Amino acid sequence: MNRLVAVGLSANLLGADGRPVMDDPAVFPVEIRPFAPAHTAGPARLRERGEGVVDWVMLTPAGFLDHGGERTGRYRVGGERVPGGEPRLSYADLAVAVVDEIERPVRHRERVSVFSFR
Repeated sequence: MNRLVAVGLSANLLGADGRPVMDDPAVFPVEIRPFAPAHTAGPARLRERGEGVVDWVMLTPAGFLDHGGERTGRYRVGGERVPGGEPRLSYADLAVAVVDEIERPVRHRERVSVFSFR
């Protein structure tokens, strides 16, 4: 079986109101919205393949992605909704989540949110 571990865009996670985050101008900047729909197509295309030859997972940062944040090795995994509160994640901890899923696959054929609270 082939394995694909992809990184998604928080814009296509669902907000508290059930709409994609990219559809809420109070949360997602309108000026970068044209970029987001292409990322939304990714999970849809993967799901269309059903039980095909690729075992995939899409890890999606759910909230503020901290460029200068330190590596803690701690993160949470959720569903396709942005968790309440103020989720954030360092790039280093996103990398830890990706490597963890490569080395020890736990999730299969799903998109999940990855986040932390600090």
